[in-house]
Order: sequence, then C-alpha cells, then structure tokens
Amino acid sequence: MANNIAEPNVLIGLLEGYTARRSDLVVQVSPGAAKFAGRGDKRAGLRVLSATIRELATTVPIGVFLNLDHFTVDEMPLIAEAVNEGLVSSVMIDASKERFDENVRISREVVQLAREGDVLVEAELGKIKGVEDEVASAEAFYTDPGQAVEFVRATGADLLAVSIGTQHGVSKGKDVVLKTDLAAEIRDRLAAAQTPAPLVLHGTSGLLPEQIRQVIGCGICKLNKDTRYQYEYSRAAWAYYAAHRDAIVPPEGIPDDASGLFSGSDWSPDKKAFDPRQVGKAVQARIKDVAMGLVDQAGSGGKSLFGGEA
Repeated sequence: MANNIAEPNVLIGLLEGYTARRSDLVVQVSPGAAKFAGRGDKRAGLRVLSATIRELATTVPIGVFLNLDHFTVDEMPLIAEAVNEGLVSSVMIDASKERFDENVRISREVVQLAREGDVLVEAELGKIKGVEDEVASAEAFYTDPGQAVEFVRATGADLLAVSIGTQHGVSKGKDVVLKTDLAAEIRDRLAAAQTPAPLVLHGTSGLLPEQIRQVIGCGICKLNKDTRYQYEYSRAAWAYYAAHRDAIVPPEGIPDDASGLFSGSDWSPDKKAFDPRQVGKAVQARIKDVAMGLVDQAGSGGKSLFGGEA
C-alpha cells in the first residue's frame, strides 16, 4: 500500500501501524498536499513534509520511502529540486492526459533526471476517472497492453500506473468493475518483452478486501490510498468532539465568550478535552488501526527489508 499524507497526524498513525506489522512504509505527497503544508507554496510544503518524514523515520525500525504522487509537467522544476537534493525516494510523473508521444517524452525526461539521483520513476498510461488532488478526468481510458510495452521501453519507467476500472475519490468497491484480466495481460506482455515493470493501481480507497487480493494476484504491486485516510481522519475527529462536546462547547444560555474564556459565567471549558493534541492522538490511533488492516490485506506484514522488530 502507498499512503498519502498532508500533515503529521496521519504520518504518525501510519508509522505506528506499519511498525506494529513490521512492514516497510511508502508515504506519498501530492502537489496539493505540498501546497497545503507550505501555506500555498508547494516547494516549501514539500521540503517541510520531506524533512518531517525523514526525521520521524529515524524513530522506527522499518524502511520509510517518500514518493511524489501525481506530479505533472507543471511541477518539473520542483521534481528536479526534489531529485537533486535527495528529498524523495521516487517520483510519479502524471502525463496521462497528454497524447501518447508527449506522455513518452515527458516521462522519459523525468526518468533521465531521476537516474542522476538514484530515484525511481512511476509513469502512468491510461486515465483513471474522478478527481484526485489537482488531477481530474471525467472519464476513464483503459490502458492498452500493447502500448504498455512500447511505453515502458521508450520511457525506461521503473513502475507503470495502469487504468483497469478504479476511480479516484469516493468510489464504492461494489460499484467498481475491475478488468483484472487486463492487468494480468499487461503484466504478462511486459514480462514476455523483457521489460518488467511493477504495476501500480490508483483510486483503490474503496476496494473490498477480495478485490485487493484479486488485483494483487494479477500483477498489481502498489496500491494507492488517500481518500480512505481522509475519511478516517474526519470520522476520528468527529467522534472525539462529539464525545467531548459538553467539555468544549458552553451549555445553552451561557454567553459564548471565548475571548475571555467565559469570564461572565461559572462554566469553564476543560483544557484536557480541547487541547488539539488530544484529538490528534485520536486520529493517530484510528489511522494506525486502518493501516494495520490494509497491511494485512496486502500481505506485506513481516516483510520489512530492515527487520522491523516492533
């Protein structure tokens, strides 16, 4: 599983869950996440998130890898900076909206750049329906197996993101028609052409456990999760604040005098309840549980390259 973050609470929960399962962790940062973390400045945000990930990674016994997710030709200067300064482990260049030859040209340029920094490159062929961060597509275009071989040969991409029926955003697994035979054909054709490239599937947040097993069995080696963590974050925060409402929100009839901490009444909020670190801990615990479940689905538990003793 590859897991998107935009702030520390999700990252900490992931580190806890993956350490408990002794599985190496792939963390992803999208352009939108970098923009959020940097007060609108993608460069600043990426540097902040990269530094945070790097420092927290030293506190766990597992491998932690940072991938740039859905970076486009518009972010080429930032990709170059990330590679040259060793801010990332891998880059996903998304030129899937371009025509085939232009997709090849852009992806190959990123591959050549990344080779200098010993950074892996994931490229995408085909389009996934839906909206993910700053990338949107109104309809899906399935990956052509024959083009996949040509694309990997021409670009030298290390990983290939394919379109086989998943959708970005909120999509229910029961409504997704997966073309697992297409994934298997792409895998087999790449292997036969001696151009092996692990396959990546975006838009997997709503897939059911049995669907996860199916796609892994057909050659998918990396599955992206973003929407699922966003939803679990909100649910954890909502549950915490609902449970502590009376300790945070004044009762009816009490003037809402937050500026004076309710000096005009005998009621006071409970600092132990409204301390942001408390809801942060609730979010971290929820993300840890979800992450462990997803590791179990992927079967990556106990397989850390670094031992990962919990």
